[in-house]
Amino acid sequence: MPRAVYAEWDEDDVADWVDERPARRPRRKPLAWLRIVLMSSCSIAGLVYFALEQEQTTRPTERQKEVPSSVLVAPAPTWRPVPAPTAPYALAGSSGAVASEAREHVNGAREDTLVLGRFGDFRYAQVTLVQGTAETAGSFYIDIVRRAARSGLAVAHQGQSRMIETKFGPVEAAPLLLANKGEQACQAFRLPDAAAEFSFQGWLCGSSAPDEAQLACFIDGITLAGGTNPSLKAVFARAERSRTEGCGPSARTASTAIKPPARP
Repeated sequence: MPRAVYAEWDEDDVADWVDERPARRPRRKPLAWLRIVLMSSCSIAGLVYFALEQEQTTRPTERQKEVPSSVLVAPAPTWRPVPAPTAPYALAGSSGAVASEAREHVNGAREDTLVLGRFGDFRYAQVTLVQGTAETAGSFYIDIVRRAARSGLAVAHQGQSRMIETKFGPVEAAPLLLANKGEQACQAFRLPDAAAEFSFQGWLCGSSAPDEAQLACFIDGITLAGGTNPSLKAVFARAERSRTEGCGPSARTASTAIKPPARP
């Protein structure tokens, strides 16, 4: 039986049949990469959003736990009123009633304020006396402005200061114009005594600004009524020894003879 005859492969024929060109890889569409980037960005944005939501939900509670209780407590006031004060001072020769109030500083200093009459009266005065060192003293003008503001008054004008002689020694004084629905002429005064830790300041008012003699007699009329502080007693004892005869009974009467202002 005849056998099938196959032509033998020639190496040249095989070389001709095999395509030696590199196989072409299928190109990926560029939109696939863009789709991957967009999906990744959306995933990251979602995770960030949920993380922020959770942080905002838990943060207020954590903050409340972290805030120390001392921050929520208001600091103690620098001054506190003294209930039902018994004024250790008096105004000798005053014709009207004298109101008083006192307050105490956190460092132990005490401040007493005596008020004679009311703003606009023909006889109006206020004097504040301090035992101890409460606050750093400012300029004469600043101190008077602060005192006036505490009394609901404004300083419309303050003139040039000068020194006047009193039983306490030289006292700084200056013409003053107070205002509150009207104006009243006054004399402001101030005495700081750092060595004795004693000071006072205030004003004396009338229908016209009191003169130096009237102001000196008013200041000399400040007396000690019931103070028990030894240093305070020493200050007033020394002042009484320095008193002059210029503010005797007749002079004190003249100092109170101030004409009442004309009412509108």
